[in-house]
Amino acid sequence: MVKANQDGSHSVMDVTEYRREFAAYNAEIELAHFNQRAGFTNELNLKPIIERFSDLFTKDSIETIKNKKQNTPANQETEIKSLDSLLTSSQIGFIERCAREVTDEVARCEVSSKVSWNKETISIHSATRVLANEDNAQRRQDLYSRWADAVGSCNDLRSARFEELQSASHELGFENLLAFYRSEKKIDYKTLANQTNNFLARTEENYFNSLNKTILLNMTEVAPSELHHADYFRFNRMVWLDVFFPKHNLKKAYAQTMEGLGIDPEKQTNIKIDDEIRPQKNARAACFRIKPPDDVRLLLSPIGGIYDYRTFFHEAGHAQHFAWMSHSLFERNPEFIYTPENATTEAFAFLFQNLFNDPIWVSENLPHLREEQAKQISKETSLLTLFSVRRACAKLTYEIELHSSTDMRSEKLAQNHAASQSQATGFKRGHELYLWDVDDGFYCADYLRAWAFEAGFREHLKSRYGRHWWKNKKSADELIDLWNTGSRYRVEELAQLVGFGETGFDFLADDLIKAIREK
Repeated sequence: MVKANQDGSHSVMDVTEYRREFAAYNAEIELAHFNQRAGFTNELNLKPIIERFSDLFTKDSIETIKNKKQNTPANQETEIKSLDSLLTSSQIGFIERCAREVTDEVARCEVSSKVSWNKETISIHSATRVLANEDNAQRRQDLYSRWADAVGSCNDLRSARFEELQSASHELGFENLLAFYRSEKKIDYKTLANQTNNFLARTEENYFNSLNKTILLNMTEVAPSELHHADYFRFNRMVWLDVFFPKHNLKKAYAQTMEGLGIDPEKQTNIKIDDEIRPQKNARAACFRIKPPDDVRLLLSPIGGIYDYRTFFHEAGHAQHFAWMSHSLFERNPEFIYTPENATTEAFAFLFQNLFNDPIWVSENLPHLREEQAKQISKETSLLTLFSVRRACAKLTYEIELHSSTDMRSEKLAQNHAASQSQATGFKRGHELYLWDVDDGFYCADYLRAWAFEAGFREHLKSRYGRHWWKNKKSADELIDLWNTGSRYRVEELAQLVGFGETGFDFLADDLIKAIREK
C-alpha cells in the first residue's frame, strides 16, 4: 500500500500500519456523524477526513490487500478472514470516496430543508416528532405532505449520489451495486428475498388482523382501510400506552435490567448518553462507536412513551456490544469492530429492544401493572416488531431493483417503492420517499438476518438460563463473551457456535404470530 508522505514522496504502508490508519479514519468518521446528527454541526463535511486518509481507499491499496490475502497460508484462518473484512471495507471506502462531494451535498440539503408548521419553521428531522404526537388525522396529512415535499426536494442529489456509487462499482469491475454488495458482503440477496417473501405471506393474515384491531381501538380518527404513512408515525409512537411509560422510569427500567445481568450502568463511563433536544438533532436514535470500548456514544431524541423506551433499549444493546469489545481486538483487528457486517450488532440491539415483547419482563420492569395489561403491552410491541420486519422485507425486494437500476430517477422505481411498502405494511405511501428510505449497503438485509438470529438466540437463552434469562448473571457471561469478539463472527456463524443451528425466518414468523395472538 502506498502512503503519501508530508514531503510529497510516497512509501509503502504495511498491513499493521494500514489497520492503525483504518481505525483512526473510522473514529473520525463516526465522530463527524455523531456531531451532525446530534445537531452540534449543520454540515456533515466528510471531505477533509476522506482526503486526509485517502491512501486507505485506492485501487493500489485494494490490490495490495488482495495480494496479501492470496499469499496468506490457508491454515491462518483468522488472518484470512480479517483481510477479507479489510478488503471489503477498503472497497466500500473506495466507492464512498468517489461519492464524497455529493454525499456532503445531500447532508447539506437535508439540514437546510425546512417545513412551515404552526407559524414556525421546523427541520425535516423534527417534523417526524411532531407527526408522531399529532392526534388529528387531517393535520397529520397536511404536515406529512409538506414534510414529504421537503424530503423530496433533495432527491436529485440522492439520485446523483447513487449514480456516483454505481459508477464507482463499475470501476472495481462490478456490473452494478447489487453485484458489488453481493460479492463483498457474501450475501445472496435474491435468495434472501425469496425467504422474506415467504415470511410476508406466512404472517400477512395475522398481521393485518392485529393491525386493524389496534387501529380501530386506539386510532379512531382514521379507518384501517385509509391508513397512510402520515399515520405510521402516530402508530409507531403508540401514544395510548403513554400512561405505562413515563419518561422518569426509562433509565430506571434500563438500569434494573442491566443490574439483573450483573452490569452496573452507572460505572460504565465509556458509554455516554445524549438525550437532549436540539432544533437540528436527528429524530432517529443511533449509537456511535467512536473508539470502542473506551468511547461509545448513544444518541436519543425523545419523542415520548413506548417509542423512547424501545429505541433506547435498542441503542443500548449496540452500546453494550461496543462497550465490551476487546481492547486487544480493537488494536489488532479494527476491521472486526468497524465492519461492513452489521447484522451481528443489530442482533444484540434487537435482543434488548424485544424485551418489551415479553409480558413477564414487562410486568417486572414497569410499575403497577396488572397481568392482562402486561400481556396487552407485549402484544402491541410485538405488532410493532412485525411491522418493522415486514417493512424491511419489502425494502429488500425494492433495493435489489434499485441497486441494479441504470436510472436512479426512474418513476417506476418510485412507484414500486410506494406499492411494495403499502402492500407490506398497510400504510399507503407516496412516491417522494423512494430514495430517502434507503440505508447504504443493503442494511435492510442485515436487519432481517439479525431478526432471524435474535429469535433463535433468545430461545437459546431461555432454554439454557431460564425463562427469566435477563436476571441470570450466567447469561450475561455468555453475552459478554460474544460481545468481546466484536463482529468477528457473522450471525450465521454465531448460531452454529452458540449451538442452536441455522437461522431462519419460519421460526421468526411463528414467534411473532404467537406473540400478537397470545391472550
